[in-house]
Amino acid sequence: MNYPLHMAIIPDGCRRWSSEKGSLPWDGHLKGIEVMETVSKWLLSETPVKHLTAYGLSASNLRRPSVQLKALEKLYVKYFTKLSKDEDIHENQVRVGIIGSRDLVPEKVLKATDIAVEATADYDSKFFRVALAYSGRQEIVDAAKKSEGNLSVESISRNLYSDYPDVDLIFRTSECRLSDFMLWGSSYSELYFLDKYWPDVTIDDIKTALEDYDSRQRRHGK
Repeated sequence: MNYPLHMAIIPDGCRRWSSEKGSLPWDGHLKGIEVMETVSKWLLSETPVKHLTAYGLSASNLRRPSVQLKALEKLYVKYFTKLSKDEDIHENQVRVGIIGSRDLVPEKVLKATDIAVEATADYDSKFFRVALAYSGRQEIVDAAKKSEGNLSVESISRNLYSDYPDVDLIFRTSECRLSDFMLWGSSYSELYFLDKYWPDVTIDDIKTALEDYDSRQRRHGK
């Protein structure tokens, strides 16, 4: 079976999941994080997928009500603290990384992410990146600034937030759009949209997406 080298996930629909169940918005995010733990653990330990990137929080998400952002802050602190000690992460030598505008990420979350990053810094078997306060457009702008006038495909690629390969497969739930995610690295990505809220996603859904990816002929414009 042909697996993607780099898979990216847009886990959409957590708030709508909560709304339809009559629960608080952050209940959906809590369930969403639990699903991400399950999915990422399976992908990084049971498949050849080497790079996994998850859309945690977009820059535009920061305009949400402060009470929701505070709840998310607590959830992410707990998540990254747990991630830094996760046995599967260490057993599979998964390097954790964060991409996005660090200056927009709450200090408590940054401290927790830095601990996870430092705890896995020596690993290079697998790579798990979480996008926080992230904008694909801003990433390209920032890379162009770092290129110092030497604008080329190669220079932009070298100066992205992280040294990751182009995305082979983007898996998104609930809606059918990229939402400013991985714009530079998705030029030839295969897109898989699932009409389901992220908290309802199962490993079988991921397996189906991977089987669909395997069935496609990738020509890269040729």
